[in-house]
Amino acid sequence: MLVERGVPRLLVFSCPDGCGDVVPVNLDERAAKAWRLYQRAERTTLYPSVWRDEGCEAHFVLWNDVIYWSGFNDAERQSSADLEVVLQRLRVGEFRAPFQIALDLDEIPWAVAQACQELVREGKVEEGTGKMKRHYRLTKPGELSRSRK
Repeated sequence: MLVERGVPRLLVFSCPDGCGDVVPVNLDERAAKAWRLYQRAERTTLYPSVWRDEGCEAHFVLWNDVIYWSGFNDAERQSSADLEVVLQRLRVGEFRAPFQIALDLDEIPWAVAQACQELVREGKVEEGTGKMKRHYRLTKPGELSRSRK
């Protein structure tokens, strides 16, 4: 159920792990920490992931009406984000989060994250480490081949 009072305020649904809990997700930044709700082609996406810190402590991604447990690494490519367009938003010296790129492109962050991971596999982009994990930048020419040796 989506609660709206002028703007989306709250998304309420049954926990997908089957524990029977009702999960309220705040969508109103004015109230507290908030998730972003994307509704496109009659499909619902939440960003970031939902990580319940009470009850069953489930962790999941809701992307295009599909639940992915603890991420979407095993998801078949469903990204609507164009790889070349994402690539154009990255630079050599600057790590960027998929959410930042998604804002630029009016895209769903999970789609951009999946595109970035595909670009990493192609050797065009590198993922940061430590605090920059899940942030991406262009690979410096020749850098990838040196780091693999």
